[in-house]
Amino acid sequence: MPNELGDFLRARRAAVPPQPSTNGAAGRRRITGLRREEVAASAGISVDYYTRLEQGRERHPSDAVINALAGVLDLTDDGKSHLFRLRGTPANSSRDARASSSALAERMSALVQAVAPNPAYVLDRFSNMIAANHEGLALYDGFADLAPEQRNTCRYLMTDPRASQIFVEWEELARGAVAHLRAANADDLHDPQLQTLVADLSAQSPLFTEWWAEHIVQQRRASIKHIRTATGEVIARRYEVLHIPDEELRMTLWLPQA
Repeated sequence: MPNELGDFLRARRAAVPPQPSTNGAAGRRRITGLRREEVAASAGISVDYYTRLEQGRERHPSDAVINALAGVLDLTDDGKSHLFRLRGTPANSSRDARASSSALAERMSALVQAVAPNPAYVLDRFSNMIAANHEGLALYDGFADLAPEQRNTCRYLMTDPRASQIFVEWEELARGAVAHLRAANADDLHDPQLQTLVADLSAQSPLFTEWWAEHIVQQRRASIKHIRTATGEVIARRYEVLHIPDEELRMTLWLPQA
């Protein structure tokens, strides 16, 4: 049986640097990150209980336990929210029907056209671009030549060499895309469509495999990024991300030069 909760805890535990030791024991550590007993002690729970969480024998920790673990594992707000969702929030069986609705696509297309000439596009929970104005589509060199169902921004950032030429902060954006992909699908990480995408990206990008295994989670939010134009000029642009939770979509709007 899949153990996403345990895998997440184990990955985040490995990412937390241990506290410096006063008795010289730190120099003899053979593992990175925290030990299970260190997490348990800091969270105020038994080692046996924490071990059962990581092994998948306990899947329903209380709010108090989750809050304590979030503190010990130094989770961001997104990471903490992700942990709550992994506890067992049921997936919404109607989500795919909503996301694939032609009426929804028409609504989103009208929305992005309304903000032109500012580049704008709408992505679903798999990072598929379901709507874009001309300027938004042009940000991803080559997207206009692809069939609409093949326009996936996470795949582009991870596998297309043009991405690192266009986006100066490419690694930050690409890592963030992986983190958002996991966060946006926390309710159903074993969705067949997601699993197909993960397998495809893992086969093409060792870096995606590495980042996905780290269980990083982060919702996309507003930021300023630098874009290299076709003429080689680098410009700073701020983007805003508007989340549409009922449809599990997000709209990215790039504003005038910062």
